[in-house]
Amino acid sequence: MMTHRERCLAAIRGEVPDRLPWMPRLEFWHRVRLRHGTLPAELRSLTLTEITERLDVGCYSSVPDFTDRSNPEAMVDRALGIFHFPVFPYRVTLQDVDRRVTRRGEETTVEYHTPVGSIRTEFVLTEEMLDAGASMPWITGHAIREPRDFDVVGHIFSHLKVEPYFDGYLARRREVGERGVAVAFLLGPACPVHHIMKELMTIEQFFFAMYDYPEKVERLAAEIEPFYRQIKQIGADSPAEVIFLGSNYDDSITYPPFFEKHILPALRDYTEVLHQKSKYLMTHPDGENRRLLPLLVRAGFDIADSICPYPMTSVRLEEFRADFNDKITIWGGIPSTLLCPPSTTDDEFRRSIDQILERYSGESHFILGVSDMVTADADWDRILYITDRVARS
Repeated sequence: MMTHRERCLAAIRGEVPDRLPWMPRLEFWHRVRLRHGTLPAELRSLTLTEITERLDVGCYSSVPDFTDRSNPEAMVDRALGIFHFPVFPYRVTLQDVDRRVTRRGEETTVEYHTPVGSIRTEFVLTEEMLDAGASMPWITGHAIREPRDFDVVGHIFSHLKVEPYFDGYLARRREVGERGVAVAFLLGPACPVHHIMKELMTIEQFFFAMYDYPEKVERLAAEIEPFYRQIKQIGADSPAEVIFLGSNYDDSITYPPFFEKHILPALRDYTEVLHQKSKYLMTHPDGENRRLLPLLVRAGFDIADSICPYPMTSVRLEEFRADFNDKITIWGGIPSTLLCPPSTTDDEFRRSIDQILERYSGESHFILGVSDMVTADADWDRILYITDRVARS
């Protein structure tokens, strides 16, 4: 019998595992239930990793736990899209920058003073956000708010020191063991321009900037590029089999011409580098991908984490499967709404799960998961039903 790790890697390689890999992303569900004291009684003394072992399901270990506060400085540069978590396979140090941090209750203000000017960022993580399962602070003051801020952010990124750091990743891999694949997470944005859009500006300001002063956007992207080049090389040189880069593609925001110009080449070129080292690239589409489907295929990456099918988006699971055509491994496939009784009846839930398992058991390039994650209102008995059906498939 294969381990969960062996099943997952076999599916990615295009082999047929002994049964369908089942790796639900449980951390949001677990975090909220633990916070509110509503975990099933038999799970209350267990860690999340131990819960996956008790269930005999794969341990999802792709996106880091951004609620880990063992390092108080881990989130200090959140509004720059730079993180300092030990599980990341690299470390970043800001140089030639005077950084001043002020914390007032739930809000953090960070001032960055450089030889070319200063910027101020703010972000917040409230009790209400934590109650809902949030793990990432909300940016209330972005790094770039006016044209002169581009130069300051460019100075910060062009003076970063980036070093390999595998200790935290290796510790996580040992913890996961044969329960799953410990993915090396690089960054949520896929490329520098995506980074500017996703982290450094409001979406409205970004699109205005693309029209009003594209030269500033292009120059900043060029100044961020060495950072991306370094972390991608570190990922390629890391001990991980699977590398995570890029997330949250939607055909109305990362619309097809934008995706084709900026994101597609970044994913395609990095995939080629990783394949030379017998590694795989995971990216996280997690959005409305109808008009992006042919571009996702052309990007050539290996694993589409968090495929969100109908009714969460307009694309049905069989359409993703047909377009990916055994070139891209689907990781996901179960809409999170199926696990929530207010959204789906028990009969509809069981019928949908049974159809998925009847269709995709015995195939490769498919890892069953919940898209994007198992939410706090998911029914525990439905998780158990899927687990039992997978074991018998």
